[in-house]
Amino acid sequence: MESAKAGVQGVGALLKALDIIEFVSKSPSPLSVGQIAADLGLPRPTVHRIVSALEERGLLQFDSGSRGFRLGFHLFELAHKAWADVDLRALARDHLDRLREISREAAVLGVRSGNHFVVVDRRESLFGVRSVVPIGQMEPLFPGAFGMAILSELDRGMIREIDPDLPSSTVRLSDGRDIPFDEAMRRAAARGYTVHIGAGNDAIASVAAPILDYLGRPIAAIGVTGPASRLSLDQLHALAPDIIDSARRITSNAGNSVQSIEPRPRPDPVPGQPEPLCMAAGTLLGKTPRWSPGENRLYLADIMGPAILIADPGAGSSRTLLKPDMGVLCGWSPGGDLVFADGAGIHHLDPATGAHRVTHGLPQGLAESRLNNCGVDPSGGFWLTSMSVRARPGEGAILRVSETGVTVALESLSVPSGMAWSPDGRMVYLVESARRMILRAAFDPGDRRIGPFEPFAEFPDSGGRPDGIAMDDRGRLWVALWDGWSVVRLDPQGRVEKRIMLPVPRPTDLCLGGASGRTLFITTARIRLPARVLAEAPLSGSILAIELAAD
Repeated sequence: MESAKAGVQGVGALLKALDIIEFVSKSPSPLSVGQIAADLGLPRPTVHRIVSALEERGLLQFDSGSRGFRLGFHLFELAHKAWADVDLRALARDHLDRLREISREAAVLGVRSGNHFVVVDRRESLFGVRSVVPIGQMEPLFPGAFGMAILSELDRGMIREIDPDLPSSTVRLSDGRDIPFDEAMRRAAARGYTVHIGAGNDAIASVAAPILDYLGRPIAAIGVTGPASRLSLDQLHALAPDIIDSARRITSNAGNSVQSIEPRPRPDPVPGQPEPLCMAAGTLLGKTPRWSPGENRLYLADIMGPAILIADPGAGSSRTLLKPDMGVLCGWSPGGDLVFADGAGIHHLDPATGAHRVTHGLPQGLAESRLNNCGVDPSGGFWLTSMSVRARPGEGAILRVSETGVTVALESLSVPSGMAWSPDGRMVYLVESARRMILRAAFDPGDRRIGPFEPFAEFPDSGGRPDGIAMDDRGRLWVALWDGWSVVRLDPQGRVEKRIMLPVPRPTDLCLGGASGRTLFITTARIRLPARVLAEAPLSGSILAIELAAD
């Protein structure tokens, strides 16, 4: 009896040790014993004993600089041995079957061999006329979707080794436009997948995601391919979440969890909620809405489209003004130009003619980043937030735009997003999406300087991540909750005092406008939403408008 009891206790200790290893592996920074104990709900002495044993075996290591624990090198030795025996085809077998059933088109698995993509397994289309995708077929890594998926996870040095001319080449988009190779790679990394539609009557359309090893290196790609007559661009984007999910599950490399696929389940309806009006937009990642009172129009950016759009609330529709690189809308210049920012810098656009010019470039060192939002301070000055294209925490920054150029105001942020200012202009608020927090700091309107940030509001895992924010005239902060099916209003202490449920899981940003100034415009996203979620939430990607009651 005592032996059985000891065995059960031993299993319990083993499970706790595994929980600790997994928890440490998901943290972007080393964790102390106290942090581990508090977050896992375990007694501190128990955690201390287990961590000491794991450290002795090389499964955890102590970081003296941060006074916390990170994964030990022995884990990587074990992972390397496991990877030496990996049978990729066996791991992908069920996923290929699933992708073929979902898409009814050919599902393909392939690996990189030098500067080529080689098909190592496939499932044929369920349609009568099958596409020919033989095992062993080779094609250049560029410009097909499968090879591009692998290239998107390689650094520039490795890409040059494959083909020195690639970084200076261009990529042809489905609409016939050519964009620089580097911009195509940044878009693929930001989206987590690649799409490609060939030219001609017999064009082939494909969507693929990279498969990463335990060190995050691209070793293969998986995806779906078929005739462009059956696979439209919208269908390729809709298939992407299931393909990304398969790629992550094959090697148990979840990539970056900030690039989420599955939203939380749709909450039950709440009686008495306002019914939003809808403007069709079809944005992959709508952001930075700006209301133009003189035109009674709403301007916004689709970061992942990418595009600058103008929406008409009266007609319930929108149209594309411009297709720049991935970027955000800022607002208007003193001269009346529409100002937006992308990887090339700050642009001034004349909406009447479509002509635009670059006034300032961005600081050096942002090649692996993309702009995520823009705030406007009380003087009308613009502040950009940037993040890693792969949503890696710790690579975010705030950029200050002035008449003389763009400078880095703050670095080493997680995944920064929206910024907003208090009505008196003396307090600035910043969203740290990956940390599920909103920070605040003192702001000097005279010299436009930001003081040290401190926590203002935190959001639970179950409620979605904060993204865009807007301040109303009474000093209350409105927050869009990504994967939270809602927007919330915070009181001056950072507590949720009002929640408005939405028919979409991914509200992204918001602003106040309309004739009365009390219409809440909400941008949304459909990027990486599975087809079944899009069927449940077909308004994803549209612009929502809610008339707020006076209170």
